[in-house]
Amino acid sequence: MTHHPVSRRDFLKTSAATAGIAALSPGAYARILGANDRVNFGMIGLGVMGSGHLHELKKQMPKINVDIIQTCDVYRKRAEKSAAFVGAQASPTQKHEDVLGNSKVDAVLIATPDHWHAKIAIDAIKAGKHVYLEKPMCHTIEQALELAKVEQENKDKIRVQVGVQATSFDLLDKIHDHIQKNGIGKVVLIHSSYNRNNTVGPWRDYGDWEDIKDPQAAGLDWDKWLGHEFTCAGQQLAPKREWDGRRFFQFRCYWDYSGGAATDLLFHTLTQLIKAAGLEYPERVTASGGVWVFNREHQVPQKRGGGANNQEVPDMYSTMIDYPGGPTVTLVSCLDNDTPSPVVIEGHDATIHIKSDDPEEPMQAVIEPQKETGRIKEKIILKGEHGDQNKHRANLVAAIRDPKVQLYCPVSLALKTNVAITLGVRSFRERKVFGWNATEQKVVVF
Repeated sequence: MTHHPVSRRDFLKTSAATAGIAALSPGAYARILGANDRVNFGMIGLGVMGSGHLHELKKQMPKINVDIIQTCDVYRKRAEKSAAFVGAQASPTQKHEDVLGNSKVDAVLIATPDHWHAKIAIDAIKAGKHVYLEKPMCHTIEQALELAKVEQENKDKIRVQVGVQATSFDLLDKIHDHIQKNGIGKVVLIHSSYNRNNTVGPWRDYGDWEDIKDPQAAGLDWDKWLGHEFTCAGQQLAPKREWDGRRFFQFRCYWDYSGGAATDLLFHTLTQLIKAAGLEYPERVTASGGVWVFNREHQVPQKRGGGANNQEVPDMYSTMIDYPGGPTVTLVSCLDNDTPSPVVIEGHDATIHIKSDDPEEPMQAVIEPQKETGRIKEKIILKGEHGDQNKHRANLVAAIRDPKVQLYCPVSLALKTNVAITLGVRSFRERKVFGWNATEQKVVVF
C-alpha cells in the first residue's frame, strides 16, 4: 500500500468534515459487530505510549481483523505522521471530537496524558465507541466513579479495557485460584515494588523533546492539551498556563496531569495484586517519600529542556494500604535506584514469591510453606502463559465481537486500583491518612 504524505490543507479539510459529523447525536453511530466484521480503530493521543500502540496494532491488523482509520493528537505533526505510517485509509485530526463523531470508527485507543483519560473515555462510551484506555484509568477518584457509572449504564453494548497489560498473564488467575482454595491461609501482608534509575531525572529521559517556542506556529493546540475549558465529574481537567515545553513533553513530572510513580508505575503493580489476591477496596491508605535526588539543585540536560529540575512528583514514593480485615499492602517506587524488592503475598500458612524479570511480567509463583503452622506440607510452583499489550488489545477485540468474552482488566477491576492509588497520592500531597467508605463510595479523612 502506498503511503501519501498529508498536506496541511488536506489535514484541515479532514478536520472540518469530521467536525460536522461530531455535531450529530453520537449514540446513533454504534454498530453491532459480528465475528467476521472488521473493527475500525481511532487512535487518540500519539506520544510515546500512543505511537507504540499504533505501531504494534498495525502489525496485528491482519491477525485480529482490525484497521486504524483515524489518528488524533493535539500536536498536528504527530497526527499526520501517524496517519501516513498507517496508510491512505487513515485520516489525521487534532480534535478528539472528530474521532468520536466518525460513524466508521468502532473503537478508540486512548493514550493521552492522564488528566484527559476520563473525559474522552466517557464521551467515547456515550458516542457508542468501544474503548481501550491506557493506565491509570483516571486522574481523580471522582472521575473514575463517573466513568464506572457510564460504563455500567452501557455495559450491554460497549466494552472498556483498561491498559494494565500484566493482567493478561494467566499466572495471576492461577494464584487467585490457589488463594481462594485456602492454599496459603489467611493473607496478611503483600509487598511489591517498581523501581527505576537514570541520571537525567524521572520521565525527563522519556520520549521525544523539541525546543518549541511558539506552540501555535508549530501546530500544537496547547489550550486543548491543558483542558482548562473542559470539565469531568464537575472538575476542571487542568488549570490554564503559559506554554511550557517540559509540561507537554514530560507531563508525568507534574501533579496537574499525573500522579507520578504512583499512577504511572504502581498502578500496574497494584492491579496485578488485586487480581491475584482477590482484594476489594481499601480501608486506610497512607504514603510517604520525597524528591531525594532530582530536586531543584539538579540541572536537566539542555537536550532534554535544560534548567533547574522543577518536577513536583517524588522520585522516592511508598504507600501502605490496609484492606478491611487484612491484608496490608506495601508498595515502593524508587526512581533513584532500580534494585527490585521481592514480590510476596504472605499468608499465615505459606508465602507466595512471584518471580519476574520485569514488574509488568509475572512469570512464576513459588509457594513456600510456613513450618510453624505445619498446615502446608510441600512447596508448589505455578507457571502461566505469557501476556503483553498485543494479547491485551486482542482480548478487547474478541470481547467486542463476543459479549461472553471476559476482559482482562475491566473498569470494575481498575476502579479498585484507582481508589487506592489516588488516595495514596492525596496522602502524600496533603500529609494525611485517608480511608474509603465502600458503601457510600466516599473518601474518609482520619
